[in-house]
Amino acid sequence: MKFRHILLLSLTLISASAQKPSPLSFATKITPEMIQTLEAQNGQAPTANLSRAPRPPKAPLTPEQQRTKMLQGLKIDRTTSGILANRLAEKNEEGKTTAIIPNPPKDPEAKPSANPQIEKQREDKAKLATFKNDFNQFTRDITLGRWIKVKEYLTSLPSGDATLAFRQMVTQLNAPVTVRPRKELTSLGAKQHQQQQYLRPEEFLALTDASQKAPDNFLLPQLASLIKGERKPPRDFFVTLAKGTRYFGLGDEETRTRTARLLIEAGHLDEAITFLPSLKVAKEKKNHAALNLIGRYYAESYSADRDDEHLENAWQISLGIISEKKAPLNERAEALYRALSLVPDLEDGIGSNWLTQTFSNASAQGFEILATVGTMASQVREHRSPDFRLEQLKLQTAAVAALTSNEKIDLKPWQEILTLYVRNWNAEAERSYRLDNSNSMRPQAQVDAYGNLFYSRYKPPTQQSSSRTIPAIPSGDLLRTRPSEQWLTQVDSAVRLENIILSAKLFLKVKEEEKAFPILKKLAKIKPEESKELVREMIRVWAENNNPNQKSRYRSSYSYYYGYNQRAETIPLTRSKQERNLKLLGNMVLEVKALGLDDNFQEEFADAFIRAHSQAEVWRIEALTSVFGETSKLDAGTITSLLRRMRQNLALLWPNPKLQEQAKTNRKDKELIAQIFKGYAAAKNLCLDALDQHPDDWALKLQLASIKYEESNYKAGLASHPEHSTTKGLALEDLASTTSDYISKLPLEDEDEESTEAFTTWFYAALGSPDLAALKTEHQPIQAEFAKIKAALESIPESCRQRHFDEFANTLNSRLANVKADLKYRFLEAALQITGKHERIEEAARVFEYYQDLVTEIELDVYLDGPDQIDADKPFGLFVNLRHTKEIERESGGFQRYLINQNNSPYSYNYGRPTEDYRDKFEKGARSVLEEHFEILSLTFHNSKVASRTDAQDGWTVTPYAYFLLKPKGPEIDAVPPLKIDLDFLDTSGYVVLPIASAAIPIDASGETPPRPYRDLSLAMILDQRETEKEASVTLEVRASGHGLVPAIGELIKLPIEGFKITSTDDRELQVDELDARTDDGAPISTHEWRLVLESKSENLPQNFTFPEVLANLSAKDDEGLSLQKYEDVDLVKVEQTTPIKGGSSKSPPYLLLLALLVPIIFALAYFLFFKKSEVIVIPNGPEIPATLTPVSLLAFLEGLHRDTQLSKEARGKIQKSIKSLKDRSFGPGTDVPKIDELREIAEGLVKPRQQAG
Repeated sequence: MKFRHILLLSLTLISASAQKPSPLSFATKITPEMIQTLEAQNGQAPTANLSRAPRPPKAPLTPEQQRTKMLQGLKIDRTTSGILANRLAEKNEEGKTTAIIPNPPKDPEAKPSANPQIEKQREDKAKLATFKNDFNQFTRDITLGRWIKVKEYLTSLPSGDATLAFRQMVTQLNAPVTVRPRKELTSLGAKQHQQQQYLRPEEFLALTDASQKAPDNFLLPQLASLIKGERKPPRDFFVTLAKGTRYFGLGDEETRTRTARLLIEAGHLDEAITFLPSLKVAKEKKNHAALNLIGRYYAESYSADRDDEHLENAWQISLGIISEKKAPLNERAEALYRALSLVPDLEDGIGSNWLTQTFSNASAQGFEILATVGTMASQVREHRSPDFRLEQLKLQTAAVAALTSNEKIDLKPWQEILTLYVRNWNAEAERSYRLDNSNSMRPQAQVDAYGNLFYSRYKPPTQQSSSRTIPAIPSGDLLRTRPSEQWLTQVDSAVRLENIILSAKLFLKVKEEEKAFPILKKLAKIKPEESKELVREMIRVWAENNNPNQKSRYRSSYSYYYGYNQRAETIPLTRSKQERNLKLLGNMVLEVKALGLDDNFQEEFADAFIRAHSQAEVWRIEALTSVFGETSKLDAGTITSLLRRMRQNLALLWPNPKLQEQAKTNRKDKELIAQIFKGYAAAKNLCLDALDQHPDDWALKLQLASIKYEESNYKAGLASHPEHSTTKGLALEDLASTTSDYISKLPLEDEDEESTEAFTTWFYAALGSPDLAALKTEHQPIQAEFAKIKAALESIPESCRQRHFDEFANTLNSRLANVKADLKYRFLEAALQITGKHERIEEAARVFEYYQDLVTEIELDVYLDGPDQIDADKPFGLFVNLRHTKEIERESGGFQRYLINQNNSPYSYNYGRPTEDYRDKFEKGARSVLEEHFEILSLTFHNSKVASRTDAQDGWTVTPYAYFLLKPKGPEIDAVPPLKIDLDFLDTSGYVVLPIASAAIPIDASGETPPRPYRDLSLAMILDQRETEKEASVTLEVRASGHGLVPAIGELIKLPIEGFKITSTDDRELQVDELDARTDDGAPISTHEWRLVLESKSENLPQNFTFPEVLANLSAKDDEGLSLQKYEDVDLVKVEQTTPIKGGSSKSPPYLLLLALLVPIIFALAYFLFFKKSEVIVIPNGPEIPATLTPVSLLAFLEGLHRDTQLSKEARGKIQKSIKSLKDRSFGPGTDVPKIDELREIAEGLVKPRQQAG
């Protein structure tokens, strides 16, 4: 069927030629009208006229034409999500009416409009609105399966529009739909994929009934696809089909034939038998269409089951139609192609005898067939359909294969026509090489509707072409019709040479270097110069195909993975596989050498050697020699290229633990380090051996100095070593000497050989690493080197000095975008010392000026909390704030993001910059600076929603940031070192990180110190006398909180306590709970608790206890100040300054103890039965709520409650909800810290205070 329209045109021409006394001439012209007529007969849209006449100006589209355009663009989504979306949309639209304003009725007595054109536009607008509304409803009806309404709509359309709409419906139902998950699902891992349209078998019959007319032979294959393969309907479907539908069934002969053709197209051969026409009747009536259908049935049945009886029937029917001179030409064409396809399967010489008879001499009918096919292929090259042209080439190939497969046929009389066939193929090959976007002819990975990964035929991307550009045939498809070797032996030498070159180019285009190489071997003998470029391309393609680091399944054979199983991608690259790559490359080196071309292709093979290695494997010298032979025979340029890449891998790739993990090498750290050192040793030895052969080569000297420098950097990164500075200094001297060697060779005869590599490598080394990509923040620049580099550039001979300056400046300017963000400032500062404001680096200079302006508008403000006299044994506070101008705050969007760890938040967005854990980054840097001289007790950050506040300096503001609690490591410490924070900004080269540093702060930790500042101090002292009988002692808990740092206990209360001695002190350390952004100074709220065990100085405990005198200044606020309490059983009660100590002198009678236990139980039971409401969960007589409520103290309090296993499940559940809510609000990504009143409300909602519980 797919060749039917092609052979129809072929036999049309045969018929035309048969009316002439001589064989068909090659000058026979195929007119555009003939092609259009042929396509129209076969259901194709006519091709545009090949002769392009000038187009008249476009008139505005009528509403009817716009409706046609809408139908052409019909899109259907019958996936699960598409159907549900339409159901939901329809549900939401219920009760809403779409306002369509009808045309008002015409008044017969009204006067005609003054402007008929405006009236016509108004009518057209209303009509178009109706068309759009009907079309939208039609689309929804298809999606929701309302086939009766679909049928009604199609019936209402003009015949042409109805046919177009139905054809577009079927096309859309065959096309998969791209499903794009919503953003929130994408963030959870959902990916864009394709799903097949969903159509139930019973819907298929309703769909076909909706058509305005019976489906033609062009549409039947598309309809068949809807019930093909996995979509095969159940048995009931075929029973219904036999009963009959509107266009299918066992009705008249036309209906039966249509049904049989549908089922054969769908591959349901067993079910098609019922509907096939009678062979006997078809022969009697000479119904050639029916005979072809039966012949096709037998041919496809033979392909399915290899039954010889089916083969014999298909062959005899085909020959019978071919022999009928009066048979319609299209039917004879179909039979002819089927006969050619059956020849290879025929036995006993039946097929070969037929070929001999058909192609025995140039005057037989076979010549007319071949000539006509070739003429048509030549004259329709400008047809816009690649498939149309490809089928003709396939027909050419099939016909020639039939001709050349029979040894009894003399091919000499056919040489002219065979040559012209190759010319047709060459013309298409040249177009495909230029225009085709495909780069493969192998099966490619795809995902089916169920998420399964499978490999199927490659589908090239859509070609973007103008209306005047003829789309190319995909290269892989074209190569499958390539002329065979036997065919090419009969072709003129010039055409054959053109075919060889084009075939090689196309095989390389689709990455089939193994198939291209045999062709190149032939070409090298004929066209050595042209072969060189193709050999270079072949080596490049080989390197790409054998690159183990690409995540490409290009080399994978056809396979199928259930559930999108990608285990194959996790198989580690073994060294044996890499060695196999290198062995193949070594063989290729020898084979290319055998071509005898005057080029060793060392540069290309060096690149292939590099790419054939795993990025996780260090190169070995043995591998180099296995590919290239003795390295001493390699030219200096090749070795330099290999060393340059080896340096990059040693500095960047091979030491990377993540890369080793991805490659599944399972190397331990020690093994990896040993590999790296072996790599450096191999690189140095290779370079030294090369220098023995090329002692004056400056590029090799440059690589050796760089390798030594980078190896020392690697060692220093593992552990500090004393030789590092010396090694770096010697390497820099070598780089300077190498640069002088290069300058001594100037000027060069060929300007293209000039290079600034020596200068740029020296510059990068002065910054900290000879490889700019390996430069790190911890690498320290050598400032003295920049002046030397500038002097070296200025010492270049005048004739080429400016070119080198220009190229050096241009290189630095272009590399700016590749410099790490936190190194850009350093890079530009050094570069401009050498180049000045050179025109080639002018843009980078402006960026540097921008950096300098920025750092004048931002300060890291670090200052002491209190005086600079520090007690070496006590903690002190250190404020850290960002001080900046209002303008820079506004333009940068504020500085609150530096209070967030963005990588811990799923919704972080950093305005084009990579997300960053800003808090952790600052803390890590600050700790590394402070830990040498200070003990860091705590670091507390402000909330990320903190607002900036006005500074004393006009135009400046302050963003509160953090607070350190520090303790000096000795009285000799005399300064707080400068701290640094990295702030990032966007610039013209991406984004930049600018380090903003504070000044050092002098301190005195050697002498007398005033107290640290505090205010709003609250003090609670709690007496615990419950263990007096057992221990003969009491416990005093002292809790203090306030703004600033709470003083030491000796500064809070008077010690010792009268009548007692302190036997132990449990100091729970000073804690900074939070920073109070509501105050002007952003002071910390700190707490400090002590637990003192007091033992009576006499033998017995005194009857009373007097709380110690308060020495500190307490807050005068009502809810703060002093609080004196003591425990009575589990309750806390307020007491006076002096309070009795129970249990000091006598024991209570047993019955009183029993009564004391029973009374609370009775009260609690009565409360539970009569007063407690089910919706309120209260813990009566619970523990005391913390005196100072902060999110931290309340959280600890609630978690303590939750651990009480005696609580009911309901009570524990409510406490757990409160804990989660408090954590989310106080410590989550979008913090909303509750105020103290709300904290108290949360606590009291769970625990009823003693004074309320009674």
